[in-house]
Amino acid sequence: MLKHGESQPVEEKPIHLTVDRSKKVEAPDFARPSDRFFTRHELEEKLHQSRQRLRQITEQANPADLEAKSFPHPIFGPLNLKQWVEFVGYHEQRHLAQMEEIKAQLP
Repeated sequence: MLKHGESQPVEEKPIHLTVDRSKKVEAPDFARPSDRFFTRHELEEKLHQSRQRLRQITEQANPADLEAKSFPHPIFGPLNLKQWVEFVGYHEQRHLAQMEEIKAQLP
């Protein structure tokens, strides 16, 4: 999107609501987990690599481009790329809360 996407500024969305677990959201098909098994080490490594790549892209990006270019989000609609980056952290917080809820239900 940064290199080839057109500038399509959009209004900022309330992405902070992502962490509100009282509102259940069905993941779109492309984002649903598969039946493939990963070890904890593999998952930690994949997460580390994706964070490093995201950090690298955002550090090299022109901040004006991050705010001027947008991409659709399945729940919030079009988000500028700056908000997409911020959304990643909120999304992780949501999943951490989900894991804590599941742990609390275990015997």
